[in-house]
Amino acid sequence: MIAKRVKLLSAAFLAIALAQGQTVKLLPDPGFIPYATYYISSIDLSTGASDVQFFGFRLSEESGDYTSNEVWASLEFKVTMVSPTLDITDPAVVIHMRTDPFQMEADVRISNTALSTQTTSLFDMSVPPKEISLSGRLVEVIDIAKFEDLLSAVVSTGKLADGKYGFQVLVRSGSSSDDASMIVTDEMLEVILVTTPTSLNLIGPGGEPANLSENTVFSPYPIFQWETEPCSGCESLIRIARYDPEAHSSPEEAIQDVTVFPMDQTIGWASVGLATNFQYPLSGAIDLEPGQAYVWQVQKKLPTTAGAESFTSPIFAFTVADLTQSAAASSAVLHPVLQQLKEIIGESQFEAYFGADGDLNGFEPSGTYVVNGMEVSVDEVFRLLRQFSDGSQNMISISVEEVHEKDYLYHYIGYPGKLSFSTAVRLSGSYNKGAGKC
Repeated sequence: MIAKRVKLLSAAFLAIALAQGQTVKLLPDPGFIPYATYYISSIDLSTGASDVQFFGFRLSEESGDYTSNEVWASLEFKVTMVSPTLDITDPAVVIHMRTDPFQMEADVRISNTALSTQTTSLFDMSVPPKEISLSGRLVEVIDIAKFEDLLSAVVSTGKLADGKYGFQVLVRSGSSSDDASMIVTDEMLEVILVTTPTSLNLIGPGGEPANLSENTVFSPYPIFQWETEPCSGCESLIRIARYDPEAHSSPEEAIQDVTVFPMDQTIGWASVGLATNFQYPLSGAIDLEPGQAYVWQVQKKLPTTAGAESFTSPIFAFTVADLTQSAAASSAVLHPVLQQLKEIIGESQFEAYFGADGDLNGFEPSGTYVVNGMEVSVDEVFRLLRQFSDGSQNMISISVEEVHEKDYLYHYIGYPGKLSFSTAVRLSGSYNKGAGKC
């Protein structure tokens, strides 16, 4: 019973203290600023000084009243890291700083760039600004020499190792300069996963320039796809250029030549933001011409504490198919979609549907394709068919739908032994004098 009364009295006194004290809050301005890579040279571990902004906040008394009672505050800033690859499984302090109490007569804008053991003052946001005396001290700093792997990484790259970094900013406030009487009134914590991007792999369209004859696309608006590790604040850029083996000595020379996208030759690259895919636009780009070859490349730009860095992918090349020329050369040549379908389901089953006695004899795709209810490009259809052919897609359903004088006929082509399907592909086209729809 006595212990319970003590707890109740303590809670009551704490509530009274909070009611009478000042409450200073942290307002993002702009808050924490993430980077893909952190260079150790960005922080002077002996003083805490940095010319790179990691955070920015505005200190503001919650009620806005700086005259009824004195408003005092102190700041604390700490960076911790966890890096399993370096055997640092528990949070290790990189740097921990704390300021002495300072009096506020207006809101104060604060940034890590203004915090160091060498800082003597800063200015508040009153008009005109008033100078505030400020002093700070290092509470703790990492001893890199104790972490052999970390030391090796820092020496060889100048970067902090990949891992999970915690950035903590807290403010204590009160109505006097007595540090012991001040309480934490706000705290901001940001955890950032730092992974240095090292790969940028193109998926398609196309492939190695040496295999240009094998890399054909059938749409003038192909979807460009690539793979890379996600990272905070990173940006992907793309460029596409015509490739003429007779005029260009190499794909590298072609990609440096006039680009079809971007059209503006002064920018070199076009940003696609955080995306890892891009469909060739209907406007704002030079049309891709049937029968012509093209090269493309992706650049990844990442923010670091030492400024922006970038690296580029290998070059892929492809040829845009000239279907009109193929059709003129031989009426017996199958449409590329039907040709690939024939290779997948086998000649006998294909002939049963599309042969002379088949229900789909004479069917020609019109260029409209639907996958799982969504219209897609022909290149996406080829991608799915290739996945099914190599085994990475093991369930697929293909249907063909035509119109005969407003009567709809449906034909479903399944793979032997497959009773259920996870991917449904519909092809539209003409059948004799009918026009197919999806």
